[in-house]
Amino acid sequence: MTTTATAQALPPLLQNAGVPFDVLIQALTEQLDKAQASMALKARVGKLPMTFAVKDVSLELRAFVQLVDDDVYVRPAGPGDSGASSIKLALTTITKPMIEENAMSFQAEDPKFSLREALGQQISEQDQRSLERIGVRSIVQLNELRRAAGADVVARLARMPVNRLQQAMLAASAPRVTKVERDAPPSPPVAVAPFTPPPRATPTGAPPVAPSVIPPRVVPKADVAVGPVKAGPLPQPARVHLEAPLLKAGRLPTIRARGLPVPVVQAVDQTLVLQPLAHQLGSVAELDFGDGQLASVRLEDGSVGAWQAASEESP
Repeated sequence: MTTTATAQALPPLLQNAGVPFDVLIQALTEQLDKAQASMALKARVGKLPMTFAVKDVSLELRAFVQLVDDDVYVRPAGPGDSGASSIKLALTTITKPMIEENAMSFQAEDPKFSLREALGQQISEQDQRSLERIGVRSIVQLNELRRAAGADVVARLARMPVNRLQQAMLAASAPRVTKVERDAPPSPPVAVAPFTPPPRATPTGAPPVAPSVIPPRVVPKADVAVGPVKAGPLPQPARVHLEAPLLKAGRLPTIRARGLPVPVVQAVDQTLVLQPLAHQLGSVAELDFGDGQLASVRLEDGSVGAWQAASEESP
């Protein structure tokens, strides 16, 4: 197949722009992985005492480089093309410990608390791509960046307006419910079969006496046991796990819902465990962090809170 026929078989975008640079690197490494796997298989099956491996690969390409939607595209130069750039690639080996040490973490984040879900209309797709370019892909990373650097520094790195970045950081630091542990449902009653005593012995020739039947009764499940009945543990009240990125060490917020305080039973790092009353579940709670920082969040699983001014009333 000629070079012209090969180019015409590609999609129009690839004919004009080429392939993304990261796709080019991935294709090269994938071919090297296949070669390495083939050589390892040959050594194991053939039981060779010694064989050869590829240590380094160097390539020099003549290609045209351009930007398409913030992505670098590379189009190899054809015969007679002038003005192409010279790209030199040197591929080397890397071990698994080196990959784990240097690669970014791929720990899955709850989709309810993703960057797009939490920020909503307060961040555009272009702003999200700008944050991803500096390594921010989740709410956790954005909060860590907010604590480590000021908004001005982050705005310069991401090339974002400071006011939009501050709004995004404020939305990312809003409290959110990560888990709700509800009461265990009570055990259903168990029907006990009627007890029929054995017939009583009667003198010879006398008519038999019909045994009396004890009517069935419904008893709780805990009563159906052999031996002494022990009282089981009482159901635990519902608990709400709340993530609060603005939580300060040694200082708990004041939390109220339906006009009553919501107790905090545990505080670890930036996570609070609340123990609301039954009628407070599903209602909107107001959190007062002090210094005029007020937030509201609904006490239900997956709820994302919002900040409000000190003069506003809780919804």
